[in-house]
Amino acid sequence: MPSTNPNILVPVEDPKNDNIIVELASIIASPLQGELHLIHVAQKDRFDKRAILNDLSFIADNSTQNNVKTSVHVGNSVDIVTEIQSRIKELSCNMIFMAWRAEINSLSILASKNLSLTKDLNLDTLIFKERNLKKVKRILVPTGGGPHSILGIQIAYDLAQKWGAEIEILRIARNLNVDNLDPIHKRYCKQLLEDTKVQLDLLNISAAVHIKSAKHVVPAVTEYAKDFDLVVMGASNDWRQEEHLSGSIPDKIASGLECSTLMARSASTAETKLSKVFWEQMIRLNFRPKNKWEAIEQMIDVLIEEEQFPTEKREMVLNAANKRERQASTALGYQTAIPHAPIDNLPGIIGSLGICPDGLDFENPTGEKIHFIFLLLTPRENYRNYIPLLAQIANLVRATSFRSALLASQTPSEVTHLLKT
Repeated sequence: MPSTNPNILVPVEDPKNDNIIVELASIIASPLQGELHLIHVAQKDRFDKRAILNDLSFIADNSTQNNVKTSVHVGNSVDIVTEIQSRIKELSCNMIFMAWRAEINSLSILASKNLSLTKDLNLDTLIFKERNLKKVKRILVPTGGGPHSILGIQIAYDLAQKWGAEIEILRIARNLNVDNLDPIHKRYCKQLLEDTKVQLDLLNISAAVHIKSAKHVVPAVTEYAKDFDLVVMGASNDWRQEEHLSGSIPDKIASGLECSTLMARSASTAETKLSKVFWEQMIRLNFRPKNKWEAIEQMIDVLIEEEQFPTEKREMVLNAANKRERQASTALGYQTAIPHAPIDNLPGIIGSLGICPDGLDFENPTGEKIHFIFLLLTPRENYRNYIPLLAQIANLVRATSFRSALLASQTPSEVTHLLKT
């Protein structure tokens, strides 16, 4: 999800006709009891504020979901960027949803003044280019695998759930020699598929994944997208493997698409180091719970023992963790499980680590025994910030040598040293 309580600013250029972006924004806000703020900035000295407010209210009444609280605002300034930045701060918004009306070229959207609105503000940014959007049956998410793509996947999933649409994730495996039978390239494709499935599992999202080999990213995506109604993708630095290409890959893709496009840029967040979350006192060696439910309970108790949250919150935290686990096993593969949950009024991400020498049945479909249990609790208002940590864990445990060293650790300090590598 974008955040647990999205507070979304929607600049409305045409108060009479901007129904579609308001509808999309409300779909994103709806599952999480979010709030919308519609704003029109008048640049004339004389304007009919009452008429504009009426038009905004009409759009709000006819385009938003029933449970989405919506407010309307009118500003007056020749400097639209400064006015909108001021309203973002005033209304404590954590997301902005904008329409893109101009033609798209290779440098237009993500290098435009649209993002000058948000470059100094820590909030998610969505930019929508409509091309005759009607009934959406199929949504494509081309992804480079980074945090912006994660936001794109979550947004696409919300929209698909609302519309009953199919969602498909596309990864491009660049192959300059176009020899798809090359063993190294086949291994690369397999790795991309595994990485993407891990990411979806961590997000608790079910979606088809397609790995396409191609010499060039942009034509491969635009060709594949021809049968889709909407394309959702992350900002350019998620495609850092393609940095040698000029311009922004998402912009280049968008310029070649025939369907509507939604671009997502995640709020910038500093990456939390694993060793800062799973410090020595949070680690339990020779961990031998009877089952995964006892494991989760005991690892929550570790956090209480180390005064990470008060005892009176124990039942609430336990219920939250168990609720997430009942949705689907958090077993990741590679002998690892990562139970996690959002918690109200938590000052930051906290976690505990249990190492099970005998292995534990975590009720995962493969039946693989789990040796490493990373429990993560994150503030509800910034729930998505846990995803980079999940990715760090996934990258580490994929290596057999790392798992062997973790299992052989004799002291918690040895574990924290491994987590720093």
